[in-house]
Amino acid sequence: MSGELFGGTMGTSGTGMSPAGKESGDVFSVRLSNLREKIRQAGANALVVFCLEGRNWENVYYLSGFKGSHSALVVGLDRCVLVTDGRYLRQAAEQTSLEIAEQGSGGLISSVLEILQNWKAGKVALEYRRILHSVARSLFGQTGMEWIDGSSFVEDLRRIKTPAEAGCVARAGKLCAAALEELLLVLEPGMTERQIAARLEFSIRMNGAESTWGEHEFIVASGLRSALPHGTPTDKPVCEGEWITLDFGARVDGYLCDVTRNIVIGKVPSLALSLHSLLERAQEEAFRHVRPGIRTSEVDSIARSVISSAGYGQAFTHGLGHGLGLELHEAPRISRFSDDVLQEGDVVTIEPGVYLSGFGGLRVEDDCLVTKTGACWLTKNVPGGFLQAL
Repeated sequence: MSGELFGGTMGTSGTGMSPAGKESGDVFSVRLSNLREKIRQAGANALVVFCLEGRNWENVYYLSGFKGSHSALVVGLDRCVLVTDGRYLRQAAEQTSLEIAEQGSGGLISSVLEILQNWKAGKVALEYRRILHSVARSLFGQTGMEWIDGSSFVEDLRRIKTPAEAGCVARAGKLCAAALEELLLVLEPGMTERQIAARLEFSIRMNGAESTWGEHEFIVASGLRSALPHGTPTDKPVCEGEWITLDFGARVDGYLCDVTRNIVIGKVPSLALSLHSLLERAQEEAFRHVRPGIRTSEVDSIARSVISSAGYGQAFTHGLGHGLGLELHEAPRISRFSDDVLQEGDVVTIEPGVYLSGFGGLRVEDDCLVTKTGACWLTKNVPGGFLQAL
């Protein structure tokens, strides 16, 4: 497949979803029902999902639609309560149809414990990977409750994307396409990497993105610095004859895209052109093999063999990709060291790269949806090839 799923005939936005991209209340009901089955299978009575200072807002949002930075979602087998403070009560009422409770004077943790005690929830799951040690200590000190690790409960549900969720990633890609085209018009020698990152982020937001990557900086690495796979922007000015590797993205209705493109100012060195073509071939070959049931290590190996056959295997220093959604890095991991297997509904990046010390590095990256019959590109509308600043 090449992209027909999001070709423009399934909705006004061309992404197979409603123009707003919002999930309906029925979607949250289904998610909570699926979550309750996981709670039952674990022999627990409830799961608590904490969001403190913005940490783990993604899981609360996924289950409820609420995006505040301070909350706890207490999911029981037959009841669900969103607890937050006075700052967010009105916002919560607008964003979720779940039962809402204002935290008491003792704070969020005390309010959660009171709910669990009232429910007589003897065995409770927590997301160990997503809470602070101090929070865990406060909870574990309570008598009469058994705590188990439920870190994978929501993460497993989030991994499989609906057409609407994948559509948000595709729409985010369209915003990045528009922003990149605007950047090409103003990019010139002397601009610093930080200025380029700021200009790109400004354009993405002005084109309608909810945000960009938040706590993650864009990667903007020029000249010899492009050999750094995670070269965050500096005050280095870009010179004539250098290329810039841009790794960037946008957020739409909570969901992120993640793309990498390479832009040159002036003449492209012949070796850089050759390497870029090599990476495009490796990416396309890996994409052709993406399907449910294939091990991610095999997908990585397919792209890696293309690069190795050209003599640059040692210069491909990272995994081929990763899952993508509400967070920039989610399951599955596409790596030669991964045991993951692709599933229908996965949204993953495919991002081969080559990095040569003393010369520079290049990477191409796009996002795709794993479908029943293969894969569908979500970000191929972002201008590709070795881009030339105008």
